[in-house]
Amino acid sequence: MSDDQPEEAAGGSTGDGTDITDRDEDRPGTDDTPGDGTGTTDPADHTPGDGTGTTDPADDGTGTATAPARPAYDVGGTTGEPGGTSRDPARPAPRRLRAAVLAVVALVATVGAVATVRQPPPRPDGLVILYGDSLATEASGAFVDELARTSDAEVVTRPVPGASPCDGLATMQDDLARRPTVVVIQYVGNSSSACSRGPDGQPLGEQEHIDRTVADVRAATELFATRGTRVVLVGGPDVPGLPGNPGRALADAYNRIVNEWAGRDLGRVRYADAAATVSGPDHAYADRRPCRDDEGEAQGCAGGEVVVRGPDRIHFCPQPDATLVCPVPSPGARRFGVEMARVARLALDPDY
Repeated sequence: MSDDQPEEAAGGSTGDGTDITDRDEDRPGTDDTPGDGTGTTDPADHTPGDGTGTTDPADDGTGTATAPARPAYDVGGTTGEPGGTSRDPARPAPRRLRAAVLAVVALVATVGAVATVRQPPPRPDGLVILYGDSLATEASGAFVDELARTSDAEVVTRPVPGASPCDGLATMQDDLARRPTVVVIQYVGNSSSACSRGPDGQPLGEQEHIDRTVADVRAATELFATRGTRVVLVGGPDVPGLPGNPGRALADAYNRIVNEWAGRDLGRVRYADAAATVSGPDHAYADRRPCRDDEGEAQGCAGGEVVVRGPDRIHFCPQPDATLVCPVPSPGARRFGVEMARVARLALDPDY
């Protein structure tokens, strides 16, 4: 090439007439730096030849250079090439940055959700008082234990064996000063107390006795419910050992009182069907029931059954003549007490 001949741009011909094609002409950011007069292409991309034309290790002998493969970049163009774009290596690529931010946000949301799920609900507190007869006496241990397991309530037990509701009215009146949160009332129909007899001291007839018992339980309910205390009435089981077997009739009457209160103040008075835990189908009397999942040998399960009623056909203890303190496991007393406590626990919740 003569000194006064203009230099060909990339993509022209070399001094010997051989065409040279810049393989980078279609790539964004390709260097267009002019050669040294020998027809050499971008020195950053090719190896200079011997002056007769640029060659590449992959040259096919015609003088045409093949550019080596260039490293691929995710985003942002080329780096360090003359005429190309550059990116601060300390600055993360936008796509990677977005992915990192999204990952952190997802992690924070997941941790927050797990923390919310794992937070236990608050345990209710307050004062719970249990009134009743010998059935409540037998079941009081399980009643106290279950409420201690499920709440932080203070629990007071006041059952008296052989008592009628009229025997407990004076004590209930006194307990109003303690402003109990929940009271549990259980009476199965004893008739030996003087207050449960007629004016002449003689026992009442079967229906008269039921009517008197229901009237006293209704009075006790009014006493507490009208002052803001929640009341749980306990339905008792069949008691063939008591005169007239008033258990189921009284349970039905207690349920009616609950329904009456539902129209006045829903939830103020509740029913605990504790009888169902120790009865057969349709609340029929049964002295044995199938073992539950939480009843093993230590709870009296034998041959797939537990004894839930005593030999006197009134109480729960399987041992004869042992009602107040049972020397053997008493699954019936435990079931009865746990069910009373379950409903009392619900009544402790002001939103339930």
